[in-house]
Amino acid sequence: MGSLGVGVISFNRPGYLRRVLASLEAQTQVDDAEYWLFQDGAVNRFSGVPHGKQEDVEACRALFDRARLPNKHVTHWPDNVGVAINSLEALDTLSDNYARVILLEGDAVLSPHWLRLAGLLFDDLAARPNVFSVSPNFRSEGPDADAVRIGWRHMWAECFLAERWHAIRPYYIEDYWPHVCDRDYFRRDTGAINATYATRGIVGGPDGLAWSQDGGRQLAMMRAGMCRAFLEVNRAINIGREGIHFTPALFHEYGFDHPGPFIHNDDAAREGFTWPA
Repeated sequence: MGSLGVGVISFNRPGYLRRVLASLEAQTQVDDAEYWLFQDGAVNRFSGVPHGKQEDVEACRALFDRARLPNKHVTHWPDNVGVAINSLEALDTLSDNYARVILLEGDAVLSPHWLRLAGLLFDDLAARPNVFSVSPNFRSEGPDADAVRIGWRHMWAECFLAERWHAIRPYYIEDYWPHVCDRDYFRRDTGAINATYATRGIVGGPDGLAWSQDGGRQLAMMRAGMCRAFLEVNRAINIGREGIHFTPALFHEYGFDHPGPFIHNDDAAREGFTWPA
């Protein structure tokens, strides 16, 4: 397999996935990238509750099958396992097969230069063992198109080195995985998750670390002594107005429908980024 694995987490939103795949097809540089779809099913295996329509699941798979992308692979669950199990499968599969990984949720639309920029950022990450990943950002934070900032942002798209996932995975499996590995993700015990966070000196919930699998990964990074980074000026947008965590009203409240420009012509020749000390 190639050195770069690009994975997309997908469930039941073909309208969004179509735009995500189109942004991958439009990349100006692909090198030896290989592409994966991690497609969840409709009826939950633990609760028997349908969380989506089978026709939407099949439409997502068909979109990926038709996508004009080289070197395609699919993991398609016959039932619904939830985003935590699907994401862990993606993280493990990609990190076990590629040194460099880009993992996208099915509503993250990328700049056409993002794979090119990611190549530069992977080199930067290699020299910074305390940084887990770099995000393209989903809102413009400032005017400096060259700048990288340190901080926690939404994990809708991440570039990371496989070795970093291997380093934090034991912490994730110890702390968060028991809360989601054998139950409907929508029925996870948030009180138990809060209690686990508390044992690590972390507050959970709306005023603290998220109960989602993203929150579990963040805790694992913190335990491993790692942080995350993001570009000051966005190179991606989120289009997921409706999903597990968003409604159109909340999407608007958070300002994601006013993301600023995410395509920058200078990126076609950009040679690097400025990191904080």
